[in-house]
Amino acid sequence: MAKILVIDDTPEYIEMLSSILNEYEVYAAKEGKKGLSLAEAILPDLILLDINMPFMTGYEVCRRLKQMDKVRNIPVIFLTANDGSDYEEIGFNLGAVDFIAKPFHASLLKARVKTHISLYQLQSNLQQQVDTQTEEIRKLNHEMTYLAASIAELKSKETGQHLRRVAEFCYLFCKFLGKDEAECEKIKMAAVLHDIGKVGISDQILNKPDKLNEQEWEIMKNHSILGYDMLIDSEFELMRLAATIALEHHERWDGAGYPYGKQGENIALVGRICAIADVFDSLLDKRVYKEPWEEKVVRDYFVMMRGSQFDPTITDILLENFDMFIYTWKSLQRLEARP
Repeated sequence: MAKILVIDDTPEYIEMLSSILNEYEVYAAKEGKKGLSLAEAILPDLILLDINMPFMTGYEVCRRLKQMDKVRNIPVIFLTANDGSDYEEIGFNLGAVDFIAKPFHASLLKARVKTHISLYQLQSNLQQQVDTQTEEIRKLNHEMTYLAASIAELKSKETGQHLRRVAEFCYLFCKFLGKDEAECEKIKMAAVLHDIGKVGISDQILNKPDKLNEQEWEIMKNHSILGYDMLIDSEFELMRLAATIALEHHERWDGAGYPYGKQGENIALVGRICAIADVFDSLLDKRVYKEPWEEKVVRDYFVMMRGSQFDPTITDILLENFDMFIYTWKSLQRLEARP
C-alpha cells in the first residue's frame, strides 16, 4: 500500500483527505516542522502540502524537503485555496509536481494522486534496477582489476595480497587527506594495478634473491613505463588514474626516483600516496630478496626519509597514525591467513 503524507494545519482537511484517499496509508502532520520529521521517518510515496500554514509556510517546507537527501525526490503536490498563476509559479520553481485547489473535487484529487504515485514508483523501481546493475558492474570491474594485477604479483612470487594491502593503505591516506568516499574508492581500485608492468619483466630478474646488477636494475625500473603504456590508452578514467600510479609510484620527493626523476608536487598526488603505501607494506613483508623489517625500524626509516624519498605531508599522516596503520596491516594479514 502506497503511503501519503498530508501536511495541513486544518484538521477538517486532514480528515477529508484521509477519507477520500482511504485506499492509501495516510499520515498527517499539522505543521511544517513535524511534517519534515515525519517525511524522513516514513518515506512516503507522495506529499500533499498546504501552502498557508502558521510558523512555516508550505513553500518553506517544500524548499527544505528538496534539501533532504532521503526525501528530495518524493513528489510534492501543493494544496491551496489561493487563486492566480503566481502561486503556481513559485511552487513549481520550488520543485512541486502539481497543484490541487481547495475545496477538493474527490475524483480529480484521486486521479492526480494515483498518477503521481504511479510515476514515482515507476521511477523508483527503474532507479533501483539501475543501481543494482551498476553495483554488479562495479563488483565485476573490482574482481577483474584484482585478477589482472595478481598476474604480476604471482609472476614475482610475492603475495597477491600485497596488492590489496597497498590499495587499503592508499584508501586510508585519502581519508586522512579529506577526500570524499567516491574519490577514496577510486584511488583504492586504481592502486591495485601499481605493479602491473611487472608482467613485462623476466622471471629471472623478478625472482632473483640477490641484489640486482646495474643492467638488471635498469630493466627492473622499466616496469613503471610498461605499466603506464598498458593502461593509459583506456577510455576509462579509473584505468588512466592507474596508469599515473604505475608510472610515478617510484618517483621520489627529492627528484632521485625513477623513471623520470620527477620532484615534489610535480609527482601526482596518487603517485606520492602509493609510493608510501607500497614501501610501508614491502618493508613489513617478507620478499625473495629480504626478511621482514621490525616495526620500529620501519618507522625510523620513514622518519629518516621524510622530505627526501617521501612527501612530508603524507609521511606525517603515516607517522602520526603509525599504530593504526600497523594494526590495519596485521588485521589484513590475519584475514589472508584464514582458510
